Amino acid sequence: MKILQVIDQLGPGGAERVCINIANLLHDNKQDVKLIVFNKIGPLFQLINKEIEIVVLESKKNKLKAYKKLIKEVKQADIVHIHIRKSFKFVKKTLLAFGVKKKLILHDHYGEIAVNKRIPTFYRSFYQPDFYIGCSKSLTSWATNIVGMNPKKVFFISNLVLKYNSNKPKDFDKKGIVLVGNLKPVKNHVFAVKLAKKLDLDLTIYTSKNENKYFKRLVKEIEEIYSKDRVHFMYNKINVQEDLFQYDFALNPSLSESGPLVLLEFLAQGLPFLTYNTGEIVKYVQSKFPDLVIDDFDMNTWEERVQTLNEIGENKLKEAFDDYNKENRFYESYMDVYKKCLE
Repeated sequence: MKILQVIDQLGPGGAERVCINIANLLHDNKQDVKLIVFNKIGPLFQLINKEIEIVVLESKKNKLKAYKKLIKEVKQADIVHIHIRKSFKFVKKTLLAFGVKKKLILHDHYGEIAVNKRIPTFYRSFYQPDFYIGCSKSLTSWATNIVGMNPKKVFFISNLVLKYNSNKPKDFDKKGIVLVGNLKPVKNHVFAVKLAKKLDLDLTIYTSKNENKYFKRLVKEIEEIYSKDRVHFMYNKINVQEDLFQYDFALNPSLSESGPLVLLEFLAQGLPFLTYNTGEIVKYVQSKFPDLVIDDFDMNTWEERVQTLNEIGENKLKEAFDDYNKENRFYESYMDVYKKCLE
């Protein structure tokens, strides 16, 4: 079975990490897997197993050449597994334009499904996926109930995270709070800044470098709310897990998530955290540690929960990560989808 994993780029992000993890997982299980990336953008290429072939389309340089290269790879593949709606649209448009027929899998990682259920143009007709994987039940519900896809072709598979080792020194000073998330309003960074001020702790934000309008507004709000000397930005970190030991605890105040993937990384490293109640992984966290999940943004509630975080213990958090990977048989789940795609 020849399997293509397809994504637009490999900048820091949950979907990008999942794509790489799946490619590595398939390769580890002796599957013939290849990765197609539209443009060589982003620092995550080095996380891919060196034995996996990577095809870079260079779609920004020469679109016609990119189309031809993509079509060639698609024709040779048995399975075309595409991550992110934008990437799926590019592939589907290309195949339609050149009259190529191929079953396509859309792996949807859309994180704002709780606040935006709009159907992208032509997703009920020309661009409707042949098969759909949602990394949250909110996404699979959207695909069947709103887009109108056949439920037999819609699959829910939780996000896959691999555990990485960190070089934790014997003696070090903790650096306060950590937050991991791209620079978007839905990530609710301002709430984290306000909580850091209330607790008189430093806040470090791991993100991709993107000085957009939101970032500029956020910097101004940080100066008004707290101090730019107490809030730090870490850009384009390839493997956040390596750094997590440095912090007292983590926050995830995001308003809408499909995962969020980073909660599994916190568990993997035994880092306590608090999260707003959004996303599929939060459901798992809540089943293990209900006090880590908060249903509103009452500042006093978050402050009170912070005081109890150390009661859980690093080992219990790590055990929960191991249990998650056991409960979710990722390889078998993806292979089941691929087999149905070949029927």
